[in-house]
Amino acid sequence: MSSTTASTARRGRRIGMRVWLGAAFGAVSVITALAVYVFVDDSSGRTLQSESADLAVGRTTRLADQLSDVSAPEAARLLDAANSETFQVWAITRRGRPFAPQATPPADLRTVEGAGEAAVSARGGRRYRQALPGDRTIASAPIFGPTAVRGVVVAVAEPPPALTRAFDEAEGDRLRALAIAIVVGILVGFVCSSLISIRVKRLARSAELMASGRFDARLPAGGGDEIGDLTRSLDTMREALRDSFEMLATERDRLSAILDGLMEAVIVVDEQGGVRFANPAADELIVDGRAASDLMPSLRRAAERGSDELPVLAVGDRVYSVQARRVPAEQAVLLVVRDRTAELKRERAEHEFVSNAAHELRNPLAGISSAIEVLREGAKEDPEARERFLTTLAADAERMTRLTQSLLMLARVEAAGERGTVEVVDVSLAAREAMEAIETVDGLEVRSEIERDLVAEGEPVLLRQVLIGLLTNACKNSPIPGAVTLRAARSAGGQVTIEVEDTGRGIPREEQERVFERFYRGSAALESEGFGLGLAIAKRMVDVMRGEIGLDSEHGRGSTFWVRLRAAKPTPTPVA
Repeated sequence: MSSTTASTARRGRRIGMRVWLGAAFGAVSVITALAVYVFVDDSSGRTLQSESADLAVGRTTRLADQLSDVSAPEAARLLDAANSETFQVWAITRRGRPFAPQATPPADLRTVEGAGEAAVSARGGRRYRQALPGDRTIASAPIFGPTAVRGVVVAVAEPPPALTRAFDEAEGDRLRALAIAIVVGILVGFVCSSLISIRVKRLARSAELMASGRFDARLPAGGGDEIGDLTRSLDTMREALRDSFEMLATERDRLSAILDGLMEAVIVVDEQGGVRFANPAADELIVDGRAASDLMPSLRRAAERGSDELPVLAVGDRVYSVQARRVPAEQAVLLVVRDRTAELKRERAEHEFVSNAAHELRNPLAGISSAIEVLREGAKEDPEARERFLTTLAADAERMTRLTQSLLMLARVEAAGERGTVEVVDVSLAAREAMEAIETVDGLEVRSEIERDLVAEGEPVLLRQVLIGLLTNACKNSPIPGAVTLRAARSAGGQVTIEVEDTGRGIPREEQERVFERFYRGSAALESEGFGLGLAIAKRMVDVMRGEIGLDSEHGRGSTFWVRLRAAKPTPTPVA
């Protein structure tokens, strides 16, 4: 069972807050009603006792007043008439003899609890009453004579039946009121608990929406109580969270865009080598969700020491620099890997260029210095020697001039970059002009296969310079007898393709990727003139015209250099 299903099952088995609150309200109502009932019942008992005692004292006092001035037979009649099941009365003299001997006493007074104390109190001229068990009351009152107390009346009274019935009826009403109060209390408790639980459930649903990342749903309006205050606080928190998450999402997208756009590979690796995060540049360094094995030593060193750095690390046919730093809070290592393959190739090419340029400059400079020294020593007086040395000086100066011009041309094209303007150029015209501009030698045939009215998007001066450079290279690298062919035609995809084919020795496959690098001269550099800049300048010019340049070559069977430009519609006026 999934955790969600288990959570739902537990939620289904639990007792809701509404039941708990309703039960609590009901319990409070029952306890309160019972407490009130007990208090009222006790108070009713005391009231019944008090009322019964008051009646007993009143009847006793009235009877004592009646006996104070009547004859003995009348007194006996009054006493017999007063006696009943709920009111028993005795009359005695001060000496303890019956006050009316003809009367029939209900019982022996001496057996009555508290009778002695009651008689003594009444002989002293005071009324007396005392509660007895069973809701009975004993009361006494003095019988006054003309000058002194003649006797006492002692009575034992029980609550009258009418009063008892009245209190019994009141008891029944109290029981009914108790039941009604309990029922009403429970109903009110469940209603109140339902109202509270409904509002709390709304807050819970809103909190669940916020937990799932949905911050747009406003919370229902709260009242003026504590739940209303909580609702408003949660809604304020919702808005703050929404703003925070929007800001975090913006920062995340910005950071993601930055990481995706980096040329360096950024990888977050756990300490076991599993990749937690990687940007697109790191795809080649990840195998089956783990960092490449060549990176593991650096990763382990960073995990142990805190950081590690490798300026050069070979992985396959690529060369990288690696910076690794431990991230303790994540228990991971951050790797920043930069591909230095092109950089090292360029450095190697530049180093080769410096060596070649130094060699190229050393020879003409040495020749110039030697020629000047010989001329100073007297050769200038010999016309033949002077002419020979001047010719040498001119050739060396011309070679240095060509090297300088090549460097300046490359610098200008690099500076132009994407600022070069692209217009409509007549490819047919540019190809014919390029063929006319090159110098040909005997035994080398230069042919052309150029389609008429062929126009493309480019820059006329740059295109002519590119074609002149490719034709010149082809002528230099084609042995005699041989042939160089210039072709230009429309090709598929809305392009114009220009090809320069020679019958030279071709270019080895391992060197073909480097022929367009600056300063690269190839394995045959010492056998030919040049500085390794011509093709690099041509490639940069084609890039400025937003075209493509490449070659097809087979060692020993010649080479074909091609340039592709986007085709353009012919114009009615000359364009180049």
